Amino acid sequence: MVYARSAKAAAALSAQIQENRFQKEYFAVVQGSMQPPRGVLQDYLYHDKRKGKAYAVKSLRKGVKQAELEYKTLAEAAQNGETISLVWVRLHTGRFHQIRAQFAARKMPLLGDGRYGSREKGCGTALFSCGVGFAAPAGGKEVFVRQMPPRAFPWNVFAEALYDL
Repeated sequence: MVYARSAKAAAALSAQIQENRFQKEYFAVVQGSMQPPRGVLQDYLYHDKRKGKAYAVKSLRKGVKQAELEYKTLAEAAQNGETISLVWVRLHTGRFHQIRAQFAARKMPLLGDGRYGSREKGCGTALFSCGVGFAAPAGGKEVFVRQMPPRAFPWNVFAEALYDL
């Protein structure tokens, strides 16, 4: 989370978000094996406000927005007889439940995300905001802040891949 110290700084950061110059990166653990192991996902997402859920749909219509993210598989592991994958994600757009909806649309829900199809009960939704990048409002210096997820399930399954970065 980024806090601004003044209204002017808040406006500058908001402008960067609106102009897609604010970088947001995440780690996610998905059920299955991403094919291809790296790429870009592009979908139209519909935000159903009544159900509090987003759905990938085939065409633009009222309430539908384009969504795009970039991903890279960092590691895979076996869990309860199934493959799970640690995936790094960079958002190109910021839509409601975007990461959750885009992976679920490919039958690869985030581990622990029952709302989008996961049957794993041993953890919460396996999505972790690991980095933000932006131009500092005062002076324009590029800032990037990175954070690692806790050493708890499911992140600890991928300790080698995560904590040796």
